[in-house]
Amino acid sequence: MTATTGELTTAEQVREAIMDARRDVTPVEIRSGGSVLDRLPTGDHPVLSVAGMTGVVAHAAEDLTVTVRAGTPLTELSQVLADAGQECPIEPTGGAGSTVGGRIATALAGPRQLGAGRVRDWLLRIRFVTGAGQIATAGGVTVKDVTGYDLCRLMTGSWGTLGVITEVTLKLRPLARHRAWYATDRPRHDLDALLYRPSASITTRERTHVLLEGHPDDAAEQAALAALVPADPPTLPVTARASVDPARLVGLVEECETLGLVWAAQDGVGVCHLDGDGDRLDAARTAAEKRGGALLVLDPHLQRPAFGSRGSSPIDERVRRTLDPDAVLAPWRWTR
Repeated sequence: MTATTGELTTAEQVREAIMDARRDVTPVEIRSGGSVLDRLPTGDHPVLSVAGMTGVVAHAAEDLTVTVRAGTPLTELSQVLADAGQECPIEPTGGAGSTVGGRIATALAGPRQLGAGRVRDWLLRIRFVTGAGQIATAGGVTVKDVTGYDLCRLMTGSWGTLGVITEVTLKLRPLARHRAWYATDRPRHDLDALLYRPSASITTRERTHVLLEGHPDDAAEQAALAALVPADPPTLPVTARASVDPARLVGLVEECETLGLVWAAQDGVGVCHLDGDGDRLDAARTAAEKRGGALLVLDPHLQRPAFGSRGSSPIDERVRRTLDPDAVLAPWRWTR
């Protein structure tokens, strides 16, 4: 990365930066904490950073909602919510530096997605600046406020290519009284009839790891019934992650095993975390894509495209041209 646009703290400043980029015909890289983007191959592009847009705008604890600026670290938000006995389970996936806006923009599955649902399921309202320089709001703090196209879901997982997220309103839930990881040597499918809605089920070559949340007595009963033993959280591979339909995950894992990759599979979610060299990951990408999925490389030293080579659909291109007509918002991101 080269120059930065400076410390942007308001949506109006973001709009002005985008209008400058349009005038200068200079695409920009949208960044916040960098917990994920620091692990992707990058180019020599100006940076538009929203890291300075921090802080909780409103926390309506009685309504289980919170409005927060995009650059707010997830650790800061989690502490504010924990003090009120609440949480929003969009936990970080890239390590230190994860921000609220980054989690919405990448929408990568966290370890608890099996029980908590997708990132987009917790997003009520989003405020963003399009590549055309328009300040927009989508969604609402209650269901009855929502009309028109579901731009909240469109922006979730857009990787900064459609607009710059400035503020979001999220749903909350009470913190569980008990949360603990367990492990067993039994295969995951042997546990299906014994466990009630585990928050996570992650299979590795050696063990199955299960996260149970809820009432401590219920968790203890399930753990005893399934012969689970207390364990540390699993250590997930970090070089790449593949995603497919959950029903096709077993076939993908079998192929990754044949390729000699280190893997950890999020059962019921369709995500497989991988470690290995570039050639093996190329083969894993082919395996994921032939199953209708994709593979994201998270190690720039491998000199592989982060997102693969699959082209955009005609509707993808129409949406991008509408929201970013001059292609100033990281247009290289999908193909690098």
